[in-house]
Amino acid sequence: MQVEVTRVHGKRLVVAGADGQIVIDDLSADGGPGDGWRPTELVLAALGGCMVGTMLSFAADQGIAVGDVRMVLEDEVASPPKRIGRINMTMFVGGDVTDRQLESLKRVASKCKIGNTLADSPELVFELRRSA
Repeated sequence: MQVEVTRVHGKRLVVAGADGQIVIDDLSADGGPGDGWRPTELVLAALGGCMVGTMLSFAADQGIAVGDVRMVLEDEVASPPKRIGRINMTMFVGGDVTDRQLESLKRVASKCKIGNTLADSPELVFELRRSA
């Protein structure tokens, strides 16, 4: 899997993936919120999307009647160095689901690929090159 991040103006970036694009905009010209996603929001979105998607796949495979699903994720900043120090997550699941099924859904959701990656950090290999 690969994504490409390109600066289009100021701190405004476009991220292109296999199936589309998103805009990252840390700050607008006046220093206020921009009109794109912030990088930290993308981390939270990736984690939440992975957890919900993993849980829904498991539920479908097991015949668990999950209804509406909503997940709220919030980061707490830590430093030094400045980073996400904690992520608080709450998933709300509707439908005809027993307590035992909820525990199974929670266990499976918490072991999604992005969650596993954040829990056991990957090796980061960074190169900086002069563009042509």
